[in-house]
Amino acid sequence: MNEKKITAHIISEKKDVSKIVQQLNEVSVEYYHITPTQSADPDLFKNDIVIFYITSLHPPMLQHVVDSQKYQPNKMLLVVENKNPLITSRLAKLGFNDIYLLPEELFKFGQAIDEIVETVSVEDTKEPTAAPQERDLVFHSIIGESSESEKLVAAAVTAAENSSVNVLILGETGTGKGMLANAIHNYSNKKNSPFVEITCSAIPEHLLESELFGYEKGAFTDAKTRKYGLFELANNGTIFLDEIGELSPNLQAKLLRVLEKKIIRRVGGTRDIPVSARIISATHRNLSQLIEQNLFRADLFYRLNVIMIELTALRKRKEFILSLVNLFVKEFGESYNKEIKNISNETLTLLTNYNWPGNIRELRNVIERAVLLCKDNSLTIDHFENVPQVQMDEPAAPFNIKEPLTSYKQQSDDEITFSIRFNSTPLQQLSLYYAQEVLKKVDGNKSSAAKLLGISRPTLDKILSNK
Repeated sequence: MNEKKITAHIISEKKDVSKIVQQLNEVSVEYYHITPTQSADPDLFKNDIVIFYITSLHPPMLQHVVDSQKYQPNKMLLVVENKNPLITSRLAKLGFNDIYLLPEELFKFGQAIDEIVETVSVEDTKEPTAAPQERDLVFHSIIGESSESEKLVAAAVTAAENSSVNVLILGETGTGKGMLANAIHNYSNKKNSPFVEITCSAIPEHLLESELFGYEKGAFTDAKTRKYGLFELANNGTIFLDEIGELSPNLQAKLLRVLEKKIIRRVGGTRDIPVSARIISATHRNLSQLIEQNLFRADLFYRLNVIMIELTALRKRKEFILSLVNLFVKEFGESYNKEIKNISNETLTLLTNYNWPGNIRELRNVIERAVLLCKDNSLTIDHFENVPQVQMDEPAAPFNIKEPLTSYKQQSDDEITFSIRFNSTPLQQLSLYYAQEVLKKVDGNKSSAAKLLGISRPTLDKILSNK
C-alpha cells in the first residue's frame, strides 16, 4: 500500500474495470469500485483519487460527475471508452480537462496516476509540538522583550498553532523575518514537513515562474526533463516567499490562483496539480504604498496577510541589543570552541549606541567576526575597530545609560560578577546593572528575570527604563 495511504475510488457503470485497476496496482494504490447509483459522500473524495469510468451519458452517471466538483477532490480523472465522441465533447464543455480515452491513452493515464501519487494532498498528521515555554522563548529571542513585542509573539504563536493560515511578515532587511518564518514552521504541526525558501528578487522573472511551479519536458529549449516546482516540493509543508513585494504583476496573478484554488500548473503543462502548502511571505517594502501605485494586487495582499507580523528595526528596540549580544557570543563561542567570559564596558557602550542599519543580521556578523578574532576570553573594542560600520552615532545609549560602567564577567552559570565605581554609582543605577545581568542570564526573557528578582514585570520594565 502506498505510504501516503492514497485511495482511488472508481465510479463506473461497467463491472469490468481491470484496465484501471492494473494501473493502480503498479503504484500500489488501494482502490474501491462504486456504482454511480450510490449516494455521493463528501468524505469519499477527501485526499483521494476519484476516477470516473464513463461509458454513457446516462443521467445518474453524468449527475454524479457534476456533483463531484462540489467536494473538491485532490484529483479527479475521467476515463472514456473511445466509442462515442459526444461523451468527450460534453465533458469538455462542462469544464473537465483530465479526460483519457481507452485504449489509446491507457499508458498516459498510468503516467497521470503515478504523478498524482507523488503530489496528492493528504491531511496534516498531528505531530507533537514543542513545549509552549520553549516555543515562546524562541519567539522572544527573535522578536524581543517589551510590551509591544508581546502582541507580536502572541501573533507568532497563533500562526504556529494554525498551520493552514497564511502569514505576512514585514520589516526592514535583517530584522529576522526569515528566522521568524522558520520558527513558526518548526513549532507547528508541519515541523516534519518541508520548509522551502525562495527569495523572489534573487531570480529573474522568466526563471522564477519555473522555479515556483516547475515545468514539463519540452516546455522550452533546455527543458529536457520534467522539473518539479517549489510549491510541489513544499506540499503539506511551508513555502517561504521572501521579498514578495518584488513579484511582477504576471506572477502575482498566478500566485493568487494558487491561493484561491490550491492548484498550480507547470510551465508548458496542461494539467492542474493540487498543492497544500502554507505560504509565509515577507517583504521590506511598503505594500500599502505599492497597492496605491498599482504595483501590487490588493486581493493578493488580503489573502497573504491573514496574520501579519511587523518586526521593528533594531535601532528602535535598543533594549534588545544586549540580549542579542549575549546570545550571539554564546552561539559563536560554541561554534569556534572559545569561552568568552568578559565584554568590556567600552565595547557594550559602542554596541548599544550604534544604529545598526543592517539590523540583527549586521549585529550577528559583527559578533561572529569579533569572537573569531578573540585570542583570549575577553572581547574588547579592539576586536571591532576594523569593522568600518561600527562607529559611535549620536543617539543616546539604551535604557538612558549615559556611561555604562558594568563589565560583563561570566564565571559560572549561576554567578554574576561586575565592578562599579562606588563614588559615582547611585543605588538606582546599580539596580539597573543587576537587572540587565539577570536578564542576560535568562536569554532576555523578562518574565523569568522578574521572577528571579522577586519583582513584577511592570517593576522590571520601570527599572530597565531607568525611571
